[in-house]
Amino acid sequence: MSQQVLRRTLSRAVAEAAAAVARVVERPPTPETLAAVHAVRWPVHDAESLRGLGLLEESRCSAEAAERLAADHARLFVGRPGRRPVAPADAPPEAERSLRRLREEVAAAGIALPDASAPAAAQVLGTYAALLTVEVAARDAARWRRELVEDHLLTWVARCLSRVQLGAQTFLYQGVAVLGLALLRAVASAAGPSGVCDDR
Repeated sequence: MSQQVLRRTLSRAVAEAAAAVARVVERPPTPETLAAVHAVRWPVHDAESLRGLGLLEESRCSAEAAERLAADHARLFVGRPGRRPVAPADAPPEAERSLRRLREEVAAAGIALPDASAPAAAQVLGTYAALLTVEVAARDAARWRRELVEDHLLTWVARCLSRVQLGAQTFLYQGVAVLGLALLRAVASAAGPSGVCDDR
């Protein structure tokens, strides 16, 4: 198998994993979302990632109730009256402006993007996934991916997932946070000037 094929396979795996994390950040998981998360072939294999996989398996085997998952999602990302969310998924003001500009450029290239009403962390993860799975001009795609990695994924999105890891009360959200952070570490270590996938 050629290096190019291997890189494309890795790009698809990273995109699938990023999209899965985005879905459970965006809203409480439905049965379909849970099935998709459990079906992901996570492209990370270090000891911490194996712990994350174990947490997802525990969530599946214990059949965590939808109500419990929804309550954890609300506590983590939405907050309650008088209480801030544990892991705010909104972008800081300066990052919000750059994300809006980047999304406008990507949309102008004809690429379908996550709903703009989704939490910003879900938008970033979903946009990154989209840029790994569509054919666009290599120079533009590389710049967009690099911006997402350097200005968003490895800064405030990583902080959000770290807070989820520390504050989640369900196996599902603990596991997704552990695997999401492992994914970001892998993206950071693999990122060349194109922001991960020099193959496109």
